[in-house]
Amino acid sequence: MEVGDLIYFEAGQTDDERHVGTVLRLDVYRGGECSVPLRIPEPIVEVLWNTGMTGWILSERVRVISESR
Repeated sequence: MEVGDLIYFEAGQTDDERHVGTVLRLDVYRGGECSVPLRIPEPIVEVLWNTGMTGWILSERVRVISESR
C-alpha cells in the first residue's frame, strides 16, 4: 500500500458511508503512554474518503483496489 492508492473498506455498520478512498499518508499507531508497554505497533493509513472527509484507519481493515503506480 502506497500514497495515492485507491482502497476499499467494507463497513461493518450500515450507517457508515465510507466505502472507497485515496491513501494520503502512512504511519504506525503505537498506543498512548498508558498502554501496555509491549504493545506491537500497528500500521495505519490516512484516507480521503468518498464522503469528502479524511480519517485514519488500520491498514488491515482496508484493501487496495487500484495502485497508483
